[in-house]
Amino acid sequence: MNTQGIWAEVVSDAEYQLALSVGYRPDRIVFNGPVKSRQRLRQALAHGSVVNLDSKREVRWAAEFAKEQTEQTLSVGLRVNWNLEDRCPGESTTSGQHSRFGFNAENGELGAAMSMLTAAGVRVAGLHMHRNSLTQSLGVYKASAELAAELISEFDLDLEWIDIGGGFFGSPAGTPTFDQYVSTIRRGLEGAVDIDRTQLIVEPGGSLIAVPVEFHSQVVDVKDVGDHRYVVTDASRTNIDPLFRRQREFDVRIDAASEEAIPEQVICGFTCMEDDRLTVLRDAPRLSEGDRIVFYRVGAYTMSYQSSFIEFPPAVFVRNDDSLTLVRRRGSVDDYLSGHSWLDASASIPAAVAAGS
Repeated sequence: MNTQGIWAEVVSDAEYQLALSVGYRPDRIVFNGPVKSRQRLRQALAHGSVVNLDSKREVRWAAEFAKEQTEQTLSVGLRVNWNLEDRCPGESTTSGQHSRFGFNAENGELGAAMSMLTAAGVRVAGLHMHRNSLTQSLGVYKASAELAAELISEFDLDLEWIDIGGGFFGSPAGTPTFDQYVSTIRRGLEGAVDIDRTQLIVEPGGSLIAVPVEFHSQVVDVKDVGDHRYVVTDASRTNIDPLFRRQREFDVRIDAASEEAIPEQVICGFTCMEDDRLTVLRDAPRLSEGDRIVFYRVGAYTMSYQSSFIEFPPAVFVRNDDSLTLVRRRGSVDDYLSGHSWLDASASIPAAVAAGS
């Protein structure tokens, strides 16, 4: 991605270090999230990363750093906490509750953060407007851009960037294209920013990786219990829906020895959890031990969320025409033990922790 001119967007110290380790320059990293450490925040600001502050301590730390670095004008963005449900009814993912991210404009926290930064000589150069939504419709991005324009006017901001966030695709009315998203955002911002100078930052990682990834599994056993047929596989819901919240049916391919159609088959995972059920197949070929099931379009967040619960993470291959390249080998016991030790644990425990203080 780096070689294609795509920046890294990170939300922790660990991800920031990972971006550096794979070759990203600091000025090609967007540093978001509310849990930045003081040291890493200072490093990112000093080296020109795009930094969007998301907590009060980050505002305080940035102001303190600016007073120390009088020869350099620091620029930061602020994550905006805004009420999606008010502007787009039915779109909130928080079931009537407010977002937990950013600084709220209505209760004065956004203005207070700006005042503290400005007083310390920090330039507020960006707004981070990201909100998760249920449908990812164009209306969400229209509302986000229009609110950004309102805030620019209210606080008389001259912005270098607006980070509109991610969460693209998926509207029930038909999937919007990237051109439609960007055109909608542009219309909302025109007149409030210099379109030719202000940088629009988007975070399309989930939408880019979701479609090209497929997960291959094999049938281990079949059980008929009452009126139900349970098909046990070497996959798990944790592999393809790690948060257990997907509502849409999976797009699957069945490679079965039998052509006989079965009214209903419940596809289950390998874990010990009773609710590890991946999907229900209806009027699909009868599955037997050794048959294969391929799940399509399961890329977003699945590989990053995989754990070592019962089985270690599976291997990952990249397909190029008719060839496959292994890019991540399957996890192993050796991998697990190399990062976990209880035989000499005291050697790595800070003295204060070991003493119970």
